[in-house]
Amino acid sequence: MFVQRSYSPDASIQKNKSVFPLMYSYHDKEYLGAAHGLCTILQVLISFPRFIEKQQQTKQDIKKCVDILTSLQTVDGNFPTKTVKPGSKQRPEKDELVHWCHGAPGVVYLLAKAYLVFKEPSYLECCLKCGDLVWKKGLLKKGPGICHGIAGNGYVFLLLYRLTGDKKHLNRAMKFGEFIFTDEFIRGSRRPDNLYSLYEGLAGTACYLIDLTQPEKANFPFLDVF
Repeated sequence: MFVQRSYSPDASIQKNKSVFPLMYSYHDKEYLGAAHGLCTILQVLISFPRFIEKQQQTKQDIKKCVDILTSLQTVDGNFPTKTVKPGSKQRPEKDELVHWCHGAPGVVYLLAKAYLVFKEPSYLECCLKCGDLVWKKGLLKKGPGICHGIAGNGYVFLLLYRLTGDKKHLNRAMKFGEFIFTDEFIRGSRRPDNLYSLYEGLAGTACYLIDLTQPEKANFPFLDVF
Protein backbone atom coordinates (compact mmCIF):
# COMPACT_ATOMS: atom_id res chain seq x y z
CA MET A 1 0.00 0.00 0.00
CA PHE A 2 1.39 3.40 -1.04
CA VAL A 3 0.03 6.33 0.95
CA GLN A 4 0.56 10.06 1.23
CA ARG A 5 1.01 11.40 4.74
CA SER A 6 1.33 14.63 6.57
CA TYR A 7 4.97 15.41 7.34
CA SER A 8 6.16 16.27 10.82
CA PRO A 9 9.66 17.83 10.69
CA ASP A 10 10.28 17.18 14.38
CA ALA A 11 9.39 13.50 14.22
CA SER A 12 12.00 10.79 14.60
CA ILE A 13 12.10 7.77 12.32
CA GLN A 14 12.76 5.67 15.40
CA LYS A 15 9.53 6.86 17.06
CA ASN A 16 7.18 7.95 14.32
CA LYS A 17 7.02 6.19 10.96
CA SER A 18 5.00 9.04 9.44
CA VAL A 19 8.24 10.99 9.19
CA PHE A 20 8.10 10.03 5.48
CA PRO A 21 5.40 12.04 3.64
CA LEU A 22 5.08 9.12 1.20
CA MET A 23 5.39 5.51 2.29
CA TYR A 24 4.85 1.99 0.99
CA SER A 25 4.06 -0.98 3.24
CA TYR A 26 4.51 -4.67 2.42
CA HIS A 27 3.33 -7.36 4.84
CA ASP A 28 2.80 -4.58 7.40
CA LYS A 29 6.46 -3.54 7.15
CA GLU A 30 7.69 -0.25 5.72
CA TYR A 31 10.59 -1.38 3.59
CA LEU A 32 12.98 1.18 2.16
CA GLY A 33 14.92 -0.86 -0.39
CA ALA A 34 14.57 -1.44 -4.10
CA ALA A 35 12.89 -4.85 -4.38
CA HIS A 36 9.64 -4.19 -2.51
CA GLY A 37 10.29 -0.89 -0.79
CA LEU A 38 9.98 2.85 -1.06
CA CYS A 39 13.02 3.90 -3.08
CA THR A 40 12.18 2.36 -6.46
CA ILE A 41 8.62 3.68 -6.31
CA LEU A 42 10.02 7.17 -5.76
CA GLN A 43 12.46 6.65 -8.62
CA VAL A 44 9.63 5.76 -10.97
CA LEU A 45 7.68 8.88 -9.96
CA ILE A 46 10.57 11.27 -10.62
CA SER A 47 11.29 9.54 -13.92
CA PHE A 48 8.23 11.30 -15.39
CA PRO A 49 9.08 15.03 -15.28
CA ARG A 50 5.76 16.16 -16.77
CA PHE A 51 3.94 14.41 -13.93
CA ILE A 52 5.94 15.92 -11.08
CA GLU A 53 6.05 19.40 -12.64
CA LYS A 54 2.26 19.43 -12.67
CA GLN A 55 2.09 18.02 -9.15
CA GLN A 56 4.30 20.38 -7.15
CA GLN A 57 3.20 19.05 -3.77
CA THR A 58 4.03 15.53 -4.89
CA LYS A 59 7.42 16.72 -6.14
CA GLN A 60 8.13 18.31 -2.76
CA ASP A 61 7.01 15.15 -0.95
CA ILE A 62 9.30 13.01 -3.11
CA LYS A 63 12.28 15.27 -2.44
CA LYS A 64 11.52 15.25 1.27
CA CYS A 65 11.52 11.45 1.22
CA VAL A 66 14.88 11.43 -0.56
CA ASP A 67 16.28 13.87 2.00
CA ILE A 68 15.10 11.68 4.86
CA LEU A 69 16.62 8.61 3.21
CA THR A 70 19.98 10.34 2.81
CA SER A 71 19.89 11.25 6.49
CA LEU A 72 19.65 7.52 7.28
CA GLN A 73 22.80 6.58 5.38
CA THR A 74 25.28 4.98 7.75
CA VAL A 75 28.92 5.92 8.16
CA ASP A 76 29.83 2.95 5.96
CA GLY A 77 27.38 4.11 3.27
CA ASN A 78 24.56 1.61 3.73
CA PHE A 79 20.84 2.05 4.49
CA PRO A 80 18.45 0.29 6.88
CA THR A 81 16.11 -2.21 5.28
CA LYS A 82 12.97 -0.75 6.82
CA THR A 83 11.60 1.77 9.27
CA VAL A 84 11.62 0.76 12.92
CA LYS A 85 8.45 0.26 14.93
CA PRO A 86 8.16 2.00 18.29
CA GLY A 87 10.02 0.01 20.92
CA SER A 88 11.96 -2.02 18.36
CA LYS A 89 15.68 -1.94 17.73
CA GLN A 90 17.32 -1.26 14.40
CA ARG A 91 19.45 -4.04 12.91
CA PRO A 92 23.12 -3.47 13.87
CA GLU A 93 25.02 -1.69 11.10
CA LYS A 94 27.42 -4.61 10.67
CA ASP A 95 24.43 -6.87 9.92
CA GLU A 96 22.73 -4.61 7.39
CA LEU A 97 22.26 -6.20 3.96
CA VAL A 98 24.37 -5.07 1.01
CA HIS A 99 22.06 -6.26 -1.78
CA TRP A 100 20.14 -4.63 -4.62
CA CYS A 101 16.90 -5.78 -2.99
CA HIS A 102 17.78 -4.32 0.42
CA GLY A 103 20.49 -1.76 1.08
CA ALA A 104 22.74 0.70 -0.74
CA PRO A 105 23.08 -1.27 -4.02
CA GLY A 106 19.38 -0.59 -4.70
CA VAL A 107 18.91 2.81 -3.07
CA VAL A 108 21.75 4.21 -5.20
CA TYR A 109 19.50 4.29 -8.29
CA LEU A 110 17.00 6.57 -6.60
CA LEU A 111 19.83 8.80 -5.36
CA ALA A 112 21.34 8.99 -8.84
CA LYS A 113 18.01 9.89 -10.43
CA ALA A 114 17.34 12.45 -7.69
CA TYR A 115 20.76 13.98 -8.35
CA LEU A 116 19.94 14.35 -12.05
CA VAL A 117 16.49 15.81 -11.33
CA PHE A 118 17.12 18.04 -8.31
CA LYS A 119 20.84 18.85 -8.90
CA GLU A 120 21.73 18.40 -5.23
CA PRO A 121 25.49 17.65 -4.88
CA SER A 122 24.83 15.82 -1.61
CA TYR A 123 22.91 13.14 -3.52
CA LEU A 124 25.98 12.41 -5.64
CA GLU A 125 28.10 12.20 -2.50
CA CYS A 126 25.68 9.61 -1.13
CA CYS A 127 25.97 7.64 -4.39
CA LEU A 128 29.75 7.57 -4.11
CA LYS A 129 29.51 6.33 -0.52
CA CYS A 130 27.26 3.54 -1.77
CA GLY A 131 29.91 2.59 -4.30
CA ASP A 132 32.68 2.49 -1.71
CA LEU A 133 30.53 0.29 0.54
CA VAL A 134 29.82 -2.16 -2.29
CA TRP A 135 33.52 -2.32 -3.14
CA LYS A 136 34.30 -3.26 0.47
CA LYS A 137 31.39 -5.59 1.24
CA GLY A 138 29.65 -6.44 -2.02
CA LEU A 139 31.15 -9.81 -2.96
CA LEU A 140 28.16 -11.86 -1.86
CA LYS A 141 27.78 -15.61 -1.39
CA LYS A 142 24.17 -15.76 -2.58
CA GLY A 143 25.02 -16.35 -6.23
CA PRO A 144 25.78 -14.48 -9.44
CA GLY A 145 22.40 -12.76 -9.91
CA ILE A 146 21.30 -9.14 -9.78
CA CYS A 147 18.81 -9.24 -6.89
CA HIS A 148 21.23 -10.36 -4.18
CA GLY A 149 24.33 -11.44 -6.05
CA ILE A 150 27.62 -10.35 -7.58
CA ALA A 151 26.17 -8.96 -10.81
CA GLY A 152 23.61 -6.81 -9.01
CA ASN A 153 26.29 -5.19 -6.90
CA GLY A 154 28.59 -4.80 -9.88
CA TYR A 155 25.91 -2.74 -11.62
CA VAL A 156 26.45 -0.05 -8.96
CA PHE A 157 29.87 0.64 -10.44
CA LEU A 158 28.54 0.81 -14.00
CA LEU A 159 25.97 3.35 -12.81
CA LEU A 160 28.65 5.44 -11.10
CA TYR A 161 30.85 5.25 -14.20
CA ARG A 162 28.06 6.65 -16.36
CA LEU A 163 27.24 9.24 -13.72
CA THR A 164 30.79 10.52 -13.18
CA GLY A 165 32.97 9.27 -16.04
CA ASP A 166 35.54 8.12 -13.47
CA LYS A 167 37.24 4.95 -14.75
CA LYS A 168 37.81 3.80 -11.18
CA HIS A 169 34.20 2.65 -11.14
CA LEU A 170 34.55 0.86 -14.47
CA ASN A 171 37.60 -0.98 -13.17
CA ARG A 172 35.66 -2.06 -10.09
CA ALA A 173 32.80 -3.30 -12.28
CA MET A 174 35.26 -5.37 -14.32
CA LYS A 175 36.74 -6.91 -11.16
CA PHE A 176 33.29 -7.98 -9.99
CA GLY A 177 32.66 -9.56 -13.39
CA GLU A 178 35.94 -11.44 -13.22
CA PHE A 179 35.18 -12.71 -9.72
CA ILE A 180 32.12 -14.59 -10.99
CA PHE A 181 34.45 -16.97 -12.86
CA THR A 182 36.91 -17.63 -10.03
CA ASP A 183 37.16 -20.98 -8.29
CA GLU A 184 36.60 -19.21 -4.96
CA PHE A 185 33.20 -17.94 -6.07
CA ILE A 186 32.14 -21.12 -7.88
CA ARG A 187 32.95 -23.28 -4.84
CA GLY A 188 31.74 -20.89 -2.16
CA SER A 189 28.52 -19.41 -3.55
CA ARG A 190 24.99 -20.75 -3.25
CA ARG A 191 22.97 -22.08 -6.15
CA PRO A 192 20.05 -19.69 -6.88
CA ASP A 193 16.53 -21.03 -6.26
CA ASN A 194 15.60 -19.96 -9.79
CA LEU A 195 18.80 -20.59 -11.71
CA TYR A 196 17.81 -19.02 -15.02
CA SER A 197 15.62 -16.14 -13.82
CA LEU A 198 16.35 -12.48 -14.47
CA TYR A 199 16.76 -11.33 -10.90
CA GLU A 200 18.05 -14.40 -9.04
CA GLY A 201 19.76 -16.35 -11.77
CA LEU A 202 21.93 -16.40 -14.85
CA ALA A 203 19.73 -14.22 -17.07
CA GLY A 204 20.57 -11.16 -14.98
CA THR A 205 24.21 -12.21 -14.82
CA ALA A 206 24.30 -12.39 -18.61
CA CYS A 207 22.87 -8.86 -18.81
CA TYR A 208 25.67 -7.64 -16.55
CA LEU A 209 28.42 -9.35 -18.50
CA ILE A 210 27.09 -7.93 -21.76
CA ASP A 211 26.90 -4.45 -20.23
CA LEU A 212 30.57 -4.72 -19.25
CA THR A 213 31.34 -4.71 -22.98
CA GLN A 214 29.38 -1.47 -23.54
CA PRO A 215 29.64 0.44 -20.23
CA GLU A 216 28.58 3.77 -21.77
CA LYS A 217 25.14 2.24 -22.35
CA ALA A 218 24.97 -0.05 -19.32
CA ASN A 219 21.96 -0.04 -17.03
CA PHE A 220 20.45 -2.29 -14.40
CA PRO A 221 17.46 -4.01 -16.09
CA PHE A 222 14.40 -1.72 -15.96
CA LEU A 223 16.22 0.87 -13.78
CA ASP A 224 18.00 3.07 -16.32
CA VAL A 225 18.23 6.45 -14.56
CA PHE A 226 19.48 8.20 -17.71
